[in-house]
Amino acid sequence: MTSWHKNLGHGILARFWIGLLSLLRDRRGATTIYVAFAGVLALSGGVLALDIGRVVVLRSQMQNAADAAALSAAAQLDGQTGAISRGTEAATNAISNATSLSDTVGAFTIQSITFYNDVDPSDVTTTADNDAVYVDVTLVPRTISIFLAPALQAVSSGSVADQFTLEATARAGIVPIVCAAPPYMACNPAESGGSGDDLLDEANAGRQLLAKAGPGGGSLAPGNFGLLCPSVGNCGAASVGDALANDPGLCYTSIVTTSPGVQVQQARNGINARLDAGNKSPKNPAQNIMSYGRDSDMSGSTILGNGDWDPEAYWTTNHPSDAQPTDLANYTRYQVYLYELGETFYRNDNNTVYPTTDITIPSGYSTVTPPGAAIPATGVPVSAASADLKRRVLKIAVLNCNALGVMGSGDYPTYGRYVEVFLTEEVDGTRASTYVEVVGPLLQQFSDDVHINVQLIQ
Repeated sequence: MTSWHKNLGHGILARFWIGLLSLLRDRRGATTIYVAFAGVLALSGGVLALDIGRVVVLRSQMQNAADAAALSAAAQLDGQTGAISRGTEAATNAISNATSLSDTVGAFTIQSITFYNDVDPSDVTTTADNDAVYVDVTLVPRTISIFLAPALQAVSSGSVADQFTLEATARAGIVPIVCAAPPYMACNPAESGGSGDDLLDEANAGRQLLAKAGPGGGSLAPGNFGLLCPSVGNCGAASVGDALANDPGLCYTSIVTTSPGVQVQQARNGINARLDAGNKSPKNPAQNIMSYGRDSDMSGSTILGNGDWDPEAYWTTNHPSDAQPTDLANYTRYQVYLYELGETFYRNDNNTVYPTTDITIPSGYSTVTPPGAAIPATGVPVSAASADLKRRVLKIAVLNCNALGVMGSGDYPTYGRYVEVFLTEEVDGTRASTYVEVVGPLLQQFSDDVHINVQLIQ
């Protein structure tokens, strides 16, 4: 409706009301009074219903637009570089609704987008991609004129508002579900070593991690953590050990329960089953159980290594009669493992995508196709091997232990932050210290075991 039509409508309505009021003052006939009064009531009721209906519809339109924007933004919060900018763009693109009811017609627009790293117990805003797990979207307010206002003004001794201003805000967040993950976690070294040590940063692929220190371990593992309670069943040592060994198909939501790290024997035997060691039966080990060298600085209390290991020396020692792969000097331990299995994988320096089935090669990656399997004799397990070629790859939750105050057995949020790591060697026999190599953040587009749902929070 144009402003001219609005003014015309208001003028006609006002004159009509004035005429009715004059009629009410005419005492020449009771019937006339009743007719006029009934007309006033009928007209007022109709106009009031129209006004209420328009306000309700506009309010619904605005809230639907805000909800869509918030859900679209939350779907981009994967903890990876650019998550906030992608979320902001997605929210803007989601505002496709328009209205002709408000005084300013056209598409709704966003007034503000705010990202949070937590909601309970208090809102904590963030501008860091790897911290954002919730988002608030607020639309630019809209005003709507009230048709009944001129009539009310005519019979009122005071001022009457002639428009409403409506606002709409929505909050959405991610609801992660990670399946086929063992009851395992790691404290994020970034809390002590700086942002460059963030396990969720794909640039750290290929670096070795002391994922679980033994008793008396480093400060990055309060209470000697590294273990979780299985998502099903009890949290006893035997249950944890079985879940570490057997991949029981457990799924974890955004909340995990930590398990005290004193369960040394069960942790060692559970993990070592994947490498055909320990006392678990059956073990179902990986098809390749070779041990790979540590990073050059991985000693003592080092938590996250420099990624500097010697694949050429490894190959010369264990494959004396086989030609070295192209670019072997830059291969990670996980890439060498896949190469020995004869598996095709996508590679971008230290970053690896495997398996490649039904996955379009990502930008910047090249295809590595080995000529065939070449597992050293010492790498072939004695026990019947698992058919899962990623048997040595663990999906582990990454917790900011200091910020969350991780201590003892408690419930803590993961926000869907998981990283894949590759077991580089057997867990030792005394401290159960567990050395792994960082493969990279666990991403939904590369794994059927990751389900990142979004939902409105309020």
